[in-house]
Amino acid sequence: MLEHAGHTTSIRVEDTHAEQTKSNAYAEDHTTMRPWANKSVCLGLLGLFLIVFGTCLYLFWPALFHYFLQKELPLTPTSKAFEVWNDTSSLPPMYLKIRFFNWTNPEELTIRGKKPILDQVGPYVFREIREKVNVTFHPENQTVSYFLRRWWFFEPNLTNGSLDDIITQLNTVAISAKHKVRYWEEVLQSSLSFMLSSSKVHTTKTVNELLFTGYDDPLIKLGRLMGMGVDVPPFDKFGWFYMRNGSTMFDGHYNMDTGVGDIGEFGVLRKWNYKDTTRFFKSPCNVVEGSAGEFWPPYRQKDEIVLFSGDLCRPLTYEYAHSTYHMGVKGYRYVLGDKTLGNDTRRRYPHEQAKYIEQTTTTEDFFQAEHSAEVTDSPDEDPDLVNVGNCFCNGKCTPAGLMNVSACRYGAPVFVSLPHFHKADPGLRDRFVGLDPNEQQHDFSITLEPTTGIPLKVSANMQLNVLLEPSKTVS
Repeated sequence: MLEHAGHTTSIRVEDTHAEQTKSNAYAEDHTTMRPWANKSVCLGLLGLFLIVFGTCLYLFWPALFHYFLQKELPLTPTSKAFEVWNDTSSLPPMYLKIRFFNWTNPEELTIRGKKPILDQVGPYVFREIREKVNVTFHPENQTVSYFLRRWWFFEPNLTNGSLDDIITQLNTVAISAKHKVRYWEEVLQSSLSFMLSSSKVHTTKTVNELLFTGYDDPLIKLGRLMGMGVDVPPFDKFGWFYMRNGSTMFDGHYNMDTGVGDIGEFGVLRKWNYKDTTRFFKSPCNVVEGSAGEFWPPYRQKDEIVLFSGDLCRPLTYEYAHSTYHMGVKGYRYVLGDKTLGNDTRRRYPHEQAKYIEQTTTTEDFFQAEHSAEVTDSPDEDPDLVNVGNCFCNGKCTPAGLMNVSACRYGAPVFVSLPHFHKADPGLRDRFVGLDPNEQQHDFSITLEPTTGIPLKVSANMQLNVLLEPSKTVS
């Protein structure tokens, strides 16, 4: 029995040992697997967190982006935008390129059937530096006021020609004087005709004289002595840029929204020369509106933008053209079109308000011929849809492609267009020899990054024109 019991016990011991061996093996295996299980749980939790975070970021990204945009983009004394806006030295250089039309056959002006032959010369290139002066922030209405000072430095290496090149063009001083007295008594106009007896319709000067140096003309001093109206130029010489280099008196005083209160108003001009209207055009064209020229409100649409030009004393409407890329960044390209060049900016007003908006209906022909683009309103049009562009005519609607800025230029008959009368009435180009408009070279376009409204590229091309009309009294 004892042997059997011992045997039995021995068997039980062996079985128990086997079970313990299996149990130890399982425990070892279980202990070995535990770290991997922990890592799997951690990775799973991390993945879940990333999914939740990504979903939240996707859902709330517009709000987050708007928050950072609202924080960084508005103009404040400590913002990054202010550093770039106030000091442009860190930006790529800006150049002003000027071309002249040299009038090669002025002696044939009075010969019937002969057209003025124009020879384009240049460009004469100047590096432009912009500086903000007397910058003052107004926290009470979230605006900033400043003067703009511009400097131009001649770049001979980039210029095709010399500042000593001889140019023949219209005698702007004499023509402006004749235009100024066109409604005076005939006796007074005859006096001007006598004083102009030694003058010619054309003048020949150097490029430097026509631009920055200026040239003497006795009519300028005479006009100031006679007091030919309130709009007498305060200059002793004539030059298209005479006394402008380094001056703050030409561009005017700007008051612009900083975007601190509402990012949607960022860069919008509130006042120009301390007023929200101008004296150069009739209502509603006299309203100061649009961008001050360097910033636009963010979240642009494919519609239009408005820029207020201090040089032209008026807002300019740019119409959406197409989407494009500039240095890999997508942008919206806006160009001058019919709304500005054709004085065809239409807005809806309540009828009781619209009927009080003064519209100019005088359409005197410039060249004693009908033009395809004189602005007229059909009598059966919506009475609440008003063509506010008509009041830019200043009493005389021009062919399409011309902007009348005579009131802004001391009454001189100056009209602005795109170069070579691009996008203008064909009748304008047909009166000259030597004009060849090109969309790539002669358009005025602004490309904005649509989300921030920051300009990516600005190609500003404009042409100054002087109107020459016959006079029955001034010979």
